[in-house]
Amino acid sequence: MSHSLINQSQLIANIDRLVRDAIFQPVNFNDINNRLNALYHPFMESLNPDLFYSQTIDSFVYSTDAIVGDSYPSDVIWDHYKTQQFVNNIACYKNSIETEDNAWRYQESQNKRNLERYVRSLLNHYSRLLFVRVDLKCSQETSHTVTIEDFNRHMSKLRELIGNKQTCFAHLQGNAWALEQGYENGGLHCHLLLIYDGSERQNDWFIAKEVGEKWQEVTNGTGAYYNYHDAETKQKYQINDRLGIGMINRDNPVQVENAVCTALYLTKPEKLGQHLKVWLPSMRTFGNGIYRTAKRRGLPPIAK
Repeated sequence: MSHSLINQSQLIANIDRLVRDAIFQPVNFNDINNRLNALYHPFMESLNPDLFYSQTIDSFVYSTDAIVGDSYPSDVIWDHYKTQQFVNNIACYKNSIETEDNAWRYQESQNKRNLERYVRSLLNHYSRLLFVRVDLKCSQETSHTVTIEDFNRHMSKLRELIGNKQTCFAHLQGNAWALEQGYENGGLHCHLLLIYDGSERQNDWFIAKEVGEKWQEVTNGTGAYYNYHDAETKQKYQINDRLGIGMINRDNPVQVENAVCTALYLTKPEKLGQHLKVWLPSMRTFGNGIYRTAKRRGLPPIAK
């Protein structure tokens, strides 16, 4: 049975919350029972052996398999007894889930440290840099046609275009990106940071629009984007001295620190609910450019 990315991702997000509620919250038995009856059948029908799942999802599969055995998902009714068994079984996976959560937080903290070092190096090297932030996702109208394989392929193509530094990526001096899975709707999206040479590029709103349209082109019209660079949004942050996008001057400490904060939004260990719960083998979920390259002017030659 074929399932769309958004349906599958929504189911996975719901299963993740069900497992966490059953383990880490006071158990509402009737609520758990209702959610099992609503989610179990469609989720098991969408399960894909070619994908990797988080520990919460694997634990759900192991716990329910131990209860229903070889029964077809469509034949399973979660009565009082089966639900009680599930609550007991899923509790056995608490340590495994906490271990994976802690590993994710550690990796995010490492990503955060590396990203801050990278961004500060760029800010120290150039007198002016143009920071551009765009969120990339699937459009609501076409999300049912996009698979996780499609999304991964689209991201690979986008990273290739970023690396080539042509069209809307001309004069790009740095970049970072992070994939997340929405907590509420489970949809995959990408937080993208692009850092341009401020002596060559100035119109951040127009560039963000170009990048969003390039994403729509890459996705054959199934993509959507959010442009952070409209005047109203920027003014809201400017009033509070927190604006970290647009033109950033090296000699302005407030702008520099705000720009670093903007970048570090991509790596926040406390955003556990938005980490990926399903992924492809070897699927990249975070990345940033390289500061010390042979083409970076003003740096000592890279030792061979």
